[in-house]
Amino acid sequence: MSENLNKVLDVKNKDNKPKKHKLTGKLRALVAGLLLATVATVCVNLILFTNDATKKVIAKNQSNSIKEQLKNLLPPAALKDDVKIECYQIKENRHIGHNQKIFVARNAKGNLGYVLTYATSLGYSNPLVLISGFTSDGRVYKTDIQFSQETPGLGDKVDRKHGNFLDQFNGKSLNDATWDVKKYGGDFDFITGATVTSRATVIATSEALKALE
Repeated sequence: MSENLNKVLDVKNKDNKPKKHKLTGKLRALVAGLLLATVATVCVNLILFTNDATKKVIAKNQSNSIKEQLKNLLPPAALKDDVKIECYQIKENRHIGHNQKIFVARNAKGNLGYVLTYATSLGYSNPLVLISGFTSDGRVYKTDIQFSQETPGLGDKVDRKHGNFLDQFNGKSLNDATWDVKKYGGDFDFITGATVTSRATVIATSEALKALE
């Protein structure tokens, strides 16, 4: 009798043992997948947020840089409080290249000055992109290099960081100078060892004056 009872009890004890859930492995995989998806979503959102914030900072810096350039390149008459500056994109022009920009400073009386970007393929290492400010009557006020890949120590000597070569354009119009370097019969000096780049800036600026007209 006791043996039968023990057998019965043993059976019950076995039946009462907690059973492993058949879905335990699947549940673990599901939880791991959900966790991984959550982490990935958070990471993507952080990247997008950082990217958006970075773009805003870059855009702000570029805007400030452009404002400084305009302030530096526009003639004094174009920097008065009542002056409005508008930017236009020039998609194509045979004198200055593709996708250049012109900034027009004007008030109620009319146009007071311009800033124009222009590119040339006459440099030693192209492209060479310049930016100049002009007076309302079509004279160069000030010129600078916006982008250059010219050889360091040679072609880059035309840059304002290395001297005042570009100042010789100041006050010149299209018709009151021969726009070439003296080596080729023009009115402008050139930098020894950087004749190609010197000539490229001179001719490019004359082409910019043609485009401005």
